[in-house]
Order: sequence, then C-alpha cells, then structure tokens
Amino acid sequence: MRIGRRRFVQAMAVAPLFAGRAGRAAAATARDLRFAAAFDEIDSWVGKAFPGAVVAIGMHGRRVALRSFGKLSSAPDAPPMPRDAIFDLASLTKVVGTTTAAELLYNRGLLDLDRPVIAYLPAFAGTPGHARITVRHLLSHSSGLFTTDLLWQHSRNRQELLALIDHMPVAWKPGSRYQYRDENMILMGEIVERLSGQPLDRFLHDNAFAPLNMKDTGFNPPASQFARIPPTEQDDMFRHRLVRGVVHDENAYVLGGVAGHAGLFSTARDLAKLAELYLHHGRGLLKPASIAAFTTRQSEPPGTSRALGWDMTEASGSFAGPRASPDALIHTGFTGTSLYIDRRRHAFIVLLTNRVNPTRDNKRIAEARIGIHSAILSAIDTPVG
Repeated sequence: MRIGRRRFVQAMAVAPLFAGRAGRAAAATARDLRFAAAFDEIDSWVGKAFPGAVVAIGMHGRRVALRSFGKLSSAPDAPPMPRDAIFDLASLTKVVGTTTAAELLYNRGLLDLDRPVIAYLPAFAGTPGHARITVRHLLSHSSGLFTTDLLWQHSRNRQELLALIDHMPVAWKPGSRYQYRDENMILMGEIVERLSGQPLDRFLHDNAFAPLNMKDTGFNPPASQFARIPPTEQDDMFRHRLVRGVVHDENAYVLGGVAGHAGLFSTARDLAKLAELYLHHGRGLLKPASIAAFTTRQSEPPGTSRALGWDMTEASGSFAGPRASPDALIHTGFTGTSLYIDRRRHAFIVLLTNRVNPTRDNKRIAEARIGIHSAILSAIDTPVG
C-alpha cells in the first residue's frame, strides 16, 4: 500500500520528536540506574531517621535527579511526600538567606566585612567586648558571644529578644575561638535590614529569590501552601501543638518568623537553583570576587573549618561522609535539612527531611546523612557507559 505524500511529510516531521523523547527517556533510565543504590540508601532511612525526604542532585550544570521518599509525616495515614514539598529549612536560612543577602550588599560595596558591628547597629554598643566584634566575626561564628540562656524563654517579642542579644556577654576575645551561635546570624540579619532599608524577607525576595526564580522560597508561608509543608515537631513545651507552616525554631518564632538564623521555607528544586549560583560563580547576580570572598576558608580562628556563613568539610569528617571534597560548601538545618555544593565535582546535593517529626529526640539523621551523601557521591564518581 502506498502512503500519501502529505502523510509521509507529516510522519517525517514528527519523527525527530519521537526520537528526542526516546533519547530523553533513555537518558533518564541511565540516570536512574546510576543512582539506584543511592536511592535505595535514602529509602532505607525512611521510618528510621525521618518520615520522608526529597533529594535534588545536580552535575555539570544539569539537575540529574529530583526524587521524593517516604511520607509527609509520621502519621499512619499521611500521604506520600511530594517532590515539591516546602520544608522548614531551619539553619539553612543562615546560608540560603542571610549569607546571600550579605553577599549582595558586599557586592554593591555597602558592607565592609572588617567593620565593627556597632558601626551598623548602635544599640549593640555599650557591653564590654562588643566594640571589637566585626561583621567577619559574625559570619565566621567567632564573635565570642555566649550565653547558656534560651532567649525565647526570657522574651515575649522581637524587641525584647534583640535587646537580650544587644547585652549578651562576650566569653572570649573575638576572632580567637569558633563557637556556632544563632545570635551571630540574627545580628547579621539586622545589619542587612539597616543597610538595605528593607525587612530581611522583602530584601531577599526582591534581590535574590525572585531573580533566581525561587518561587517557593520565603518566610512565613501563606496558608495556601500548607498542604505541601511537612509538619515538624509536636511541641508540648512552648506552642503546645503540632508545628506546621510556622517556623520550628523558638527564637525565630518570637522574632515573628523572619530572622537571620532560621525561618526560611523552600523546596529542593529552589535550592538547586541557589547551588548553581555558586557553581557558576555568581551567574550575573554576584561578581565572582564576591562569591570568592564568602567561600574561602578563613584563617582565623586557628584551625577553623568555616568560610563566611558557610561551613566546609574537615579532615575529621563531616555530614557528607569520607568522599566529600575538602573545599565543598556545606550546611545543615536542625529540622533535617542539608546542602552540599561540590566545586571540584561541579555537583550539588540537596537533602530535605523533617527528621524532627514527631520529635527531635530521633537523632539518627547524623548517620543517615553520612550514608546518603556517601552513596550519592559514589554514584557521581561512577563513570556511565
């Protein structure tokens, strides 16, 4: 039977489409096979270290995986975890939000890393030792600020909590010792607001998240997003309810949900875009020199693993396991989140979980992170074909 000319032309026109789809399907299958063991590793921690998780993996400028695992919560009738789940990032706020804001201001010549904090925040002056603390000390967690008090237990609102930080004692000489403190990044968020003339959440939306098309990233998510937000902890001490859709961190909650140390919500897809910003040297949003200023390991305090805002891997190990690159940019969040950016491999791993659901007493996320990152990095290092 002879085929008509018109039908023949139509067939030739759509043939490349089918070929393209077939090629993409084959590539997707190859990627799935490559990461099969790593996906099995993540699955093995469901119900042990966390109810559910979403992972995003990127290599050489391409996102090669976006997968969800487990359930939205630990409830028996919880639905499957969606790939577009919006997680409480906890301390990933420090790097995704506040460090990005600081880089933008530094990039514009508005932020001096070695200027005293009191030059930007006059209310911080007056307490012994505060005049010697610089912006760099805040970003490298070497300010010397220290207290055993839980600030949220001694303050009823934003103004009272910030006043406590303004009068917080200095336990050692600034720059002489590393001590990870939320207060450092709370102050950094206040500096961003002072220099930009905008609230931290508005500045980040307009100058970082919107330009990067991070549509699901922000503070105090609207009720319309709650269905996609995994619950965190059953809080029987402070709020006396299951925490969902509002920030888990108590200090950030007292601060109104917008703070330099915690409060951001985001998806794995959005965080992949931020990771690419670092792998592509600023992508026009930031100058390469500005990126370098914040992603270079600091020389003080002696032996520190910190860059500015970011942490880096140590010889003794990190949550990314023994295969991690020594200059990788890393950070975690208390709720079970983490971000790993590997500039040597030109790769990234976003791992988002709600490991504190239903309780923070489950601490198996520490070993889960090592196993998961080791498996993913092993897959990345395995040649295909």
